[in-house]
Amino acid sequence: MNDLLKLQKEIEIVRKKLDVAAGKNVWAPECYQVSIQLDKLIEDYMQYKEEIQLLNCG
Repeated sequence: MNDLLKLQKEIEIVRKKLDVAAGKNVWAPECYQVSIQLDKLIEDYMQYKEEIQLLNCG
């Protein structure tokens, strides 16, 4: 469960970083890279959460 909380914190950090970059109209490729990083973290979070649910069902 610690890993899940760690992923949540990382997602929030990267989301805030993207918000700041977008708010400052930072060069588009940089925003794109941060967006990809955020997408990957969310994907990892969803996969991990699904694995936990499967383990709890069995």
